[in-house]
Amino acid sequence: MDNMNDMGCSSQKIAKSDSIHHMSHSQMRPELPPLPASAEEEPSELYQTIMSHSFYPPLMQRTSWTLAAPFKEQQHYRGPSDSIANNYSLMAQDLKLKDLLKVYQPITVNIPREKIVQGLPLANYSSEPNKKKRKFSPRGKEDPTRTKLACNISISSPIKKEVAISSTLPGSRPMSPEEQIGVMLQQELEIEGKETQPSESDLERYYYYLTNGIQRDMIAPEDDEVMHRISKLISNTLLTSPFLEPLMIVLVKEKENDYYSSLMKSIVDYILMDPTERKRLFIENIPRMFPQRVIRAPVPWHSVYRNAKKWNEEHLHTVNPMVLSLKELWFKEFRDLRFVRTAELLAGKLPLQPHEYQDVIQKHCMEARQILLNKWIPTCAQLFISQKEQWVHFAPKSDYDSSHNIEEYFASVGSFMSLQLRDLVIKSLEDLVSFFMIHKDGNDFEEPYQEMEFFMPQLIMIKLEVSEPIIVFNPSFDDCWELIHNSFLEIIKNSREIPKVESVLFPELKGYDLILGTVNTEEKLVSDFVDQTFEVYQKNQVGPRKYLNVYQKYDDLLDNMAEQNITAFLKENHEIEDFVTRIGSIKKRRNEIASMHITVPLAMFCLDTMTLNYDLCERAQNLKDRLIQFQVDVNRNTNTRYCYCGQRNSNNIWHERENENMARTFTFQH
Repeated sequence: MDNMNDMGCSSQKIAKSDSIHHMSHSQMRPELPPLPASAEEEPSELYQTIMSHSFYPPLMQRTSWTLAAPFKEQQHYRGPSDSIANNYSLMAQDLKLKDLLKVYQPITVNIPREKIVQGLPLANYSSEPNKKKRKFSPRGKEDPTRTKLACNISISSPIKKEVAISSTLPGSRPMSPEEQIGVMLQQELEIEGKETQPSESDLERYYYYLTNGIQRDMIAPEDDEVMHRISKLISNTLLTSPFLEPLMIVLVKEKENDYYSSLMKSIVDYILMDPTERKRLFIENIPRMFPQRVIRAPVPWHSVYRNAKKWNEEHLHTVNPMVLSLKELWFKEFRDLRFVRTAELLAGKLPLQPHEYQDVIQKHCMEARQILLNKWIPTCAQLFISQKEQWVHFAPKSDYDSSHNIEEYFASVGSFMSLQLRDLVIKSLEDLVSFFMIHKDGNDFEEPYQEMEFFMPQLIMIKLEVSEPIIVFNPSFDDCWELIHNSFLEIIKNSREIPKVESVLFPELKGYDLILGTVNTEEKLVSDFVDQTFEVYQKNQVGPRKYLNVYQKYDDLLDNMAEQNITAFLKENHEIEDFVTRIGSIKKRRNEIASMHITVPLAMFCLDTMTLNYDLCERAQNLKDRLIQFQVDVNRNTNTRYCYCGQRNSNNIWHERENENMARTFTFQH
């Protein structure tokens, strides 16, 4: 009675969720302790009755040396290593590691029947197929027939040839996606036909063991590093937001529950792989997992890919650490290098005279070239010297070894550095195009010309000069385009003849191509850049040509028509007032010319009109001086004639003085 009371007390301490609590639930019988492992006699009838009528038999051991030990292991004397994963191979369930001997994997080869007939009995010869598989193992040493067979195989070269041929036979034709899904569906139908759907009782009991069959303390807790890795994938703003803190707590709890639930399900599914455990737990069938279908695309190119991959592993050097070092060096010190520093040009004094523009372009290109020769190449060579362990294994070990590998390696390095040099040239050309593209809208304007329409800095100064009888541009537009086009050629010219790094590492090399590749002037890339600039250049020719219309009313000063008009005027008899009027009109034209712009901003170009305006003013002044001089000469001749005639009466004296005073006054005024 006391024992029964003690047992009742102990059963009250067991949690309601524990599976052992329900063992005697159906008939309200007291719980019995498990049988000792040393008991060899058959369990009592009472124990068997309670176990057979148990509503939820236990799934796991309550007390064991290891956690998560299945209940079925109680009746076996097996260590943890012997019981691990024994449900995957039921036939080897009772094997122990100490009883296992070393197992040698037999070798199987295909041997033509006619090649081995001399080593086999005649009876076997008539009953075996044309080709027979033979297995070789250490035990074959005891069989003289096998020994003889092995000897025959070792000396038979045709057999080796056939084995080699069989290894290179093409594989089966890859299945299409439709064929693959058809095979998978057929397999699923076959499996469904062999399995029985679980009953409601099976589902109920299966769900019970998923939720209550395994205690959490039997499962190793999740590593804290997992949560740390998950946090790295989430923005820090979301992690530290106070509004999302409740959601974060819920998600962390959900992750923890999912972790334990997945492990519990895996353990239950593993235990139920044993048919005896299914019978003991009264679960005949379990739900099938949802089929996971993976369709692989046909890969008829597999052999080609495999060969290409092997070749790349042996010959592709772009993944060498030295290439990464060269890339980091370029990015750190030379990524902003340009042959033409356009930002410096725009920040400097603009516009430039044609010869000044040419000198600046040549100076910038030469400075960039010196940086490449005196800094980039020596620094790269120093990297190869300091990190020679990354590439020295490609070098020949002796004078008799081939240098193909090291040549191939430095050819790859040279190609990579050539790409860096090309990138520098291309970016310099792009910057030069952008330098002119700021005036891509052209310089056409509506007359009259308004200086404030062109506020962008001009690039090149063009002078307006007189080449009778027209006004010309100096330099001409053809010369300006040649100057601009030569800027592109100057960049490419200074990027040539840059030596490869091996010319510094191995100065004794002769007869090799030791020059880095660069952009060629014949490339379409260069022609595209030049064409873009030429379009901008053409749009900026309109304004200067249109501005010449301002000087159309002064064409008579250029083609000598004004000179001829003055000559015709002087041949006629005119009063002094006519001379005053004519001289006044010429003076007015001269003042108009003197007040015109001496610099005319027109987008890309700036016109220098100082020389032209001065020349026109001089021509107008010469016409004015000619009229004045003519009148002075007329007055002087008149006075001289009066003097020679000797007529000195008062009227003549007065008339002479009047003419002289008029001439002086006329000269002073004009």
